[in-house]
Amino acid sequence: MSRAPRPLTTRQEAVLAVIRASLAEHGHGPTVREIGERVGLSSTSSVAHQLGRLEARGLISRTGRDWSTCVLGGEPAARRPGLRSRGPGGGVDGYGRRPAP
Repeated sequence: MSRAPRPLTTRQEAVLAVIRASLAEHGHGPTVREIGERVGLSSTSSVAHQLGRLEARGLISRTGRDWSTCVLGGEPAARRPGLRSRGPGGGVDGYGRRPAP
């Protein structure tokens, strides 16, 4: 027997609202510090925890390593120039580095 998922906390709803607003205004997610300022969290670790919980629930996902690359769950990830391969052997690895020749 499976349990129904818990509803979002007030803080998780606030974080999600900040992400939605940033995506609408700027086309990319906010930084961890920006989220913290807007929802009243002074610890970046606390913000990262809330983002991790939202990611685990499938409400957001990241297209890169940083949280500012997050998109809302179910939305296709926007392709960002320079982050994808430009053919065989081109492009960058997951940390933004070019492979050694």
